[in-house]
Amino acid sequence: MGNKLTFHFGTDGVRGVIDEEFTEFLVAVLAESTFRYWSRKYGLHRVLVSFDARRKSRDFAHVAASVAVNHGLDVVIVNKPTPTPTAAWFGSRFGFDLIIQITASHNPPIYNGFKVITSKGSPVQEEDTNQIEKLYSDEYSDITRSVKTLELRPIPTIDPAPEYINYVYESVTKMFKPRNRFKVIIDPIYATSIGYTSEVLRRLGMDVMEIHNNYDSNFGGRDPNPEPQNIPELVQEVTAGKYDVGISHDGDSDRIALVDRVHGYLSANDILPIVVERLASASMIKRGIVRTVSTTHILDNIAAKYGFKVVEVPVGVKYVARAILSGEADMGGEESGGLVYSWHIPDKDGIYTASLIVVMASEYGSLTSLVSNVRSKYGRAYFKRVDLDMRNSKKFVNDNKEELLKLLSSLGPNPRPITIDGVKVVFSDGSWILIRGSGTEPKLRIYSEALSMDRVEELINNTTNIVNQLLKQ
Repeated sequence: MGNKLTFHFGTDGVRGVIDEEFTEFLVAVLAESTFRYWSRKYGLHRVLVSFDARRKSRDFAHVAASVAVNHGLDVVIVNKPTPTPTAAWFGSRFGFDLIIQITASHNPPIYNGFKVITSKGSPVQEEDTNQIEKLYSDEYSDITRSVKTLELRPIPTIDPAPEYINYVYESVTKMFKPRNRFKVIIDPIYATSIGYTSEVLRRLGMDVMEIHNNYDSNFGGRDPNPEPQNIPELVQEVTAGKYDVGISHDGDSDRIALVDRVHGYLSANDILPIVVERLASASMIKRGIVRTVSTTHILDNIAAKYGFKVVEVPVGVKYVARAILSGEADMGGEESGGLVYSWHIPDKDGIYTASLIVVMASEYGSLTSLVSNVRSKYGRAYFKRVDLDMRNSKKFVNDNKEELLKLLSSLGPNPRPITIDGVKVVFSDGSWILIRGSGTEPKLRIYSEALSMDRVEELINNTTNIVNQLLKQ
């Protein structure tokens, strides 16, 4: 237990395989290091600890909360698996100095994680996580002594659901008014959104069916990521015409996917243009929007029409949040399923977005007609992401950056390079290709968008071949 640990805060916290890299001792060390740093830098009195539905999440949360008690902090823990955005909103709304969320979000069931959220409800920024890592490195002997005999303490519990659900309902109905009653089916995939999105939509007057709504740390044997292969029942029920709208979230409910009875499965790159267009038409976007490098450029077309700017940032909601907190943008999002709003918390929230889209579509007429309208105005882009197994993927991209730029630039007309996160090349035919190392998994990610699926496949295949060639060198 006395050995020095190695950990790194990735795109969205520290993650690892449960009982291998991610243990009670690691959680205690992370909590101790975080509380020491935060107390010295910002002052720390009140802490909220929350957790998802994964195996041992409640136990890990109890460990983190017990460390807080040892620091003399006023700490409470949620009473059941709770969405990350709910904890972030509740913590910021009710004066907590820091929120700790035990979650591995959309990662496979064998993983768990430790996420730090600020008093504003935003993910902690890199400057702070770098300093937390440094503090542990400098003080690891004393930190180890402090936590190795940790006694688990009784911790008071709290239920943030009622306050949060009331808030979401009131917030979205101030902007749009529900006029049509939809049949909606929701798949929380056995995870934290159980009873959340469904309750808001019932209050909005929708006819709601919720499936897979018991907590299961194995998520029904699938990954807790709302991609088509993980939600086949939802896709089938909606596209068969039994429901008007299908909604699903990931393991900690910060992501969203939709299913429309005509347009089928809608990813974040399909959802974002709908939300941006409706908010822009309601004059709720004035300063601009922020998108990550992997997010659809259809947003740029909408911004050009309404005359606001687009800020492009690296992948990771913390970069989207930073642009919003600095006042550069009114809202933003990323292709992995997260949308962020300046008037809400500066973190992605799938439940809020689902509620907002349903009330938008209800006011407009239907989700089908809303999607069709936005695509008729701005065109439809096709998108694909491919993940290749690769350890040290970020190092691979950095070591081969110049060669990747040269080879990717040969794949289309008038290449324009972007290197704020990995290597991205934008072409004048409306297509682009991006290659970057994942910050949460041992994966090399390749993304492409174009005005036809054939062009997307061509770019993905050529880039995969380029990667394989470089690996052989």
